[in-house]
Amino acid sequence: MECREKLNYYDYTTRLSNRRYFLRFFESKIDEFVIVLLDIDDFQYMNNIYGYKYSDRFLREFSNRLNNLVGENRNVFICDSNQFLIAMPKINLKIINNKIKLLQKKLKEILIIDDKEIVCSVSMGIYVTEEGDSIVDALRKAEVALHEAKLKGKGQYKYFNKKIEEKVLRKAAIINEIKKSVVRDELYLLYQPILDLKEKRITEVEALIRWQSKELKGVSPSEFIPIAEEIGFIREIGYWVINKVCEQIREWNKQNIQIKVAINVSPNQFEDKKLLRNIKRIFKNKGIEFNQVKFEITETQMLESKKENIKDLQELVELGAIISLDDFGTGYSSNKNMAVFPISEIKIDKCFIDNLKDDKKEQVLVKSAIATAHELGYTVVAEGVEKEEQFDKLIELGCDKIQGFYIGKPMNGKEIIDFLD
Repeated sequence: MECREKLNYYDYTTRLSNRRYFLRFFESKIDEFVIVLLDIDDFQYMNNIYGYKYSDRFLREFSNRLNNLVGENRNVFICDSNQFLIAMPKINLKIINNKIKLLQKKLKEILIIDDKEIVCSVSMGIYVTEEGDSIVDALRKAEVALHEAKLKGKGQYKYFNKKIEEKVLRKAAIINEIKKSVVRDELYLLYQPILDLKEKRITEVEALIRWQSKELKGVSPSEFIPIAEEIGFIREIGYWVINKVCEQIREWNKQNIQIKVAINVSPNQFEDKKLLRNIKRIFKNKGIEFNQVKFEITETQMLESKKENIKDLQELVELGAIISLDDFGTGYSSNKNMAVFPISEIKIDKCFIDNLKDDKKEQVLVKSAIATAHELGYTVVAEGVEKEEQFDKLIELGCDKIQGFYIGKPMNGKEIIDFLD
């Protein structure tokens, strides 16, 4: 290989051939191999702590170890700064699987670089090629498998299969379609009633988003909300929700129906520096008072928030809104958290309600949470109440408000009016 060509195909840090070499020389025989993409977990931390020169020395030693472990037919290539590609001859899949397990075990052993002991784990995505595969598609499928392995945690490996492919295609479709959902008017809100036990009537509802996609039909919030959060589109959805809630409150006000609406604020939206300004603008434009809403923030969000975000919540309280601590008990719950944040309500998560009737420990936990909240002057809402026995037990434990299918299913604005009548 000529010097100039070698520069194109060779990585001088690891002394391995690179991805460009693999793509050129393995195209015609890709279906003879099992493709393994191997990623060093948390490699960036090493760069941050020790610097790039040290990381380069580590990569050289790691590459030597990897090359030796792969053994004969050493088809090992460098793909990225901390990602390697291995092409294993597709002779015996059982032997290959044993080799994968060996790599996973041996690559975790200590490497000593400049008297520093380094231990790292690796994640791997594996694709068993088929006849007719293109080299680009084979790499894509190995990358998809690697991504799935990382979702399971560090130090894992995953084989590509059709189920993973369907999951990836489904996610891609949701990403593509959710961005059109607002302009296509595919989103809508339902409202779930909340019963005030002291007033013995429905005083509040929670706004719940739904999506009826033109292409995908009905998509569950549990599926599309995490994806919208991941791609950052949740902010646009969040402001759409606030606008629609204000419009609905305005309609109810015209009919002399006074009911408070709970609005969920997503983690991504909570970090928006313009959140408070945007909320105030929407409320002013719609002519809605802040005492007609409450904003639900999860405990984890509050714990991870910046001082500026907490100040925004405090100002919302001063404007008349209620701040509710949502999913209480599922995060890093503590009595201190209840006392520090500018809240006036906690919502006990459904997971504590499901076995409340028969689980004595759950009863103790819920009773304690209710008592502590009351001592601090907060009200307590129990969500996910579906059975009469749960309802009765929560009354016995001193809960203030109840939400769930036992009280009423989520319904549209008109149905809420009929429900109240």
